[in-house]
Amino acid sequence: MTEFIQQILAGLAAGVVYAGLALALGVVFQGTGMLNLAQGELATLSAFGAWSLVEAGMSFWLAFPAAVLLSAALGAAVERVLVRPVEGAGPMVLLAAGAAMLLGLNALIALVWDTDPKTFASPFGASSVGVGEIRLTSQQVGAAVLVLVTMGVIAALFRFTPVGLKLRAVATNPDSARLLGVRTGRMLALGWALAGAVGAVAGTAAAPIAGLSPEMMAGPLLLALAAATLGGMTSRGGAVVGGLIIGVAGSLASRYVPGLGGDLQLVVPFAVIFAVLLLRPQGLFGRAATVRA
Repeated sequence: MTEFIQQILAGLAAGVVYAGLALALGVVFQGTGMLNLAQGELATLSAFGAWSLVEAGMSFWLAFPAAVLLSAALGAAVERVLVRPVEGAGPMVLLAAGAAMLLGLNALIALVWDTDPKTFASPFGASSVGVGEIRLTSQQVGAAVLVLVTMGVIAALFRFTPVGLKLRAVATNPDSARLLGVRTGRMLALGWALAGAVGAVAGTAAAPIAGLSPEMMAGPLLLALAAATLGGMTSRGGAVVGGLIIGVAGSLASRYVPGLGGDLQLVVPFAVIFAVLLLRPQGLFGRAATVRA
């Protein structure tokens, strides 16, 4: 029983990172209808930026917010320069744009920092916390808290502020929002900035555990996509719940299902995506689109 609980807690700790990335994917998808395949690369770029600042002598707690702000600015710039010109061109064009950004950012990261894995020292120390035989590293706990706090701030922004109301209006019905005087272009750029910031937190939190490399977020992005699909691309809360479920499912499967250890546990998210698309395409908490004649 102790081992089972340990696996669940480890899965939740990892699932928080997937939830953060899934939330970023959902924010972008709601605003533009684009599945941002480059979200993981944006998070990786932010993690490398924070690492570079720390290596230059800056405290992690100064480098971290700097990387988040830079990632937010980059997200807004990407929306303005690369996404907006093709915004109404159809889903396949948007998907191709996301794939192009993924490849371009990955090449840029490799060019600037090379492809050799790097060690990102944990800002939370090397100790462990827990009760009895159930233990988690301080990095796992600290990273989970960091991402959860960020998601709480984003949830409060969407729920309780005028800016959040405008963001939700643009995501729900941009034409009506525009008629009401909402500057939809500015709100879409802000949505991308928020997605960039959340992704930066997730990437920087994951780097000390996963190791720093250009491909560090490739696996987590697939898991985040599964989480967003499971919870519903149109539901921010569903993305978070989906991330936690995927994290726990992956942890339990890798431990108790023979042959699914290591990279093979990525079979789990693919199975989840297939099952959800087959049984409930809008996800557990998403809303099905309705078309009125």
